Amino acid sequence: MDTARKKRKMKEQRGLIIVDDEERVTQSLEREIKLEFGSNAFEITTFTDPTEALSFIKENSDRIFLVISDLRMPEMNGSELLEKIRSANGDVQTILLTAYTDLDSIQRAISASIQSLIFKPWTKECLIGEITKAQRVWELKKENRLMANRIDGMLRSAGDFQQKLFSQVIPETGSISFSVSSTPLDEYHCGGDFYDILDAKNGRYMVLLGDVTGHGPKPAMIAVMLKTILKPLTDDDPSLLAAPDRLLKSLNDKLCALLSCTPETLIAVSAVYLDPVAKTLSIATAGLPPVLHIRNGVPELLRTPNRILGAFPDVPFYKTERALLPGDRVVFFTDGLVESVKDFHCLTTEEYLPLLTRCPDYSAEAIRDKFRPLIGGGTFSDDATVISLCVERLGPS
Repeated sequence: MDTARKKRKMKEQRGLIIVDDEERVTQSLEREIKLEFGSNAFEITTFTDPTEALSFIKENSDRIFLVISDLRMPEMNGSELLEKIRSANGDVQTILLTAYTDLDSIQRAISASIQSLIFKPWTKECLIGEITKAQRVWELKKENRLMANRIDGMLRSAGDFQQKLFSQVIPETGSISFSVSSTPLDEYHCGGDFYDILDAKNGRYMVLLGDVTGHGPKPAMIAVMLKTILKPLTDDDPSLLAAPDRLLKSLNDKLCALLSCTPETLIAVSAVYLDPVAKTLSIATAGLPPVLHIRNGVPELLRTPNRILGAFPDVPFYKTERALLPGDRVVFFTDGLVESVKDFHCLTTEEYLPLLTRCPDYSAEAIRDKFRPLIGGGTFSDDATVISLCVERLGPS
């Protein structure tokens, strides 16, 4: 049967391909399979030319669940054919048929992940059993792929919603310039990192950066919850906008009550308050890497001994302060920027401080790009968010 006729014959139902340079073998296999499964269970297409078979399989691989191929054939042997099929479409199941004990070729086929090896003369029970197994595996893979696509779509929708909720107009002020880069983990499209820039009036700002433990929808939902409870919290007590220690304590009390049913959920937060009028910087950290106060290109690590949020009610929180000068920069980030989860490695301050010493570009994106090559594989294995602030001038706006 020529290729054009075979293409017309191939319908939407699943297909089984038989490849053997001896036509009597393909006919025998086709007859035996049809006797057991019937003529309508799937479409059987036979080839005596492996090159022609490969071309056909590539064009129709989404419908083909199984390829049965002879090992010894001219031009292209069966192990090479099955290798190429596997590289083109990993869902297609493959069976190698041989009457020879050619160990090298058999080993090559096994390395290409063939489903099974059947020796000639085959038994009916073995042949039918392997075809039945191939159908089941192919259907499971197809179902898994559909489910994975649905889950990926839901995660993307959650990520889009989170991004829209978190996106905000970066304040334009003559006193402070803001730069933010937030990169969720590619695998989940949404994550537990969150940030907020709260206007404390008269050129003053409280900037929060947080990281909820875990990956995917649950931490993303909690991050959204954090974003939504900040406003009523600071509306009830506006003085919190000028006190990072008290703001973290208020958040912690609220979170300990809200998350009492999920004690495994923890939130790391850094709160940075900039007051260009009083010329002061106040920070409180709880579980995140240190905040960097950079003056004349030289970074100073700032951190406070606060417990991570959501687990310990009624604990005290502390802050530390520094004087601000024009040109000072403040950089802080979530631990996704410095941790490689898969390599169980976290960059030390000695490893990354040189990157931020007299750096020509302190924008959040530039800092993210500087850190990425230091992480295992050159890709972040967690959500990574960077906030970079620059004091342009001091005094009232």
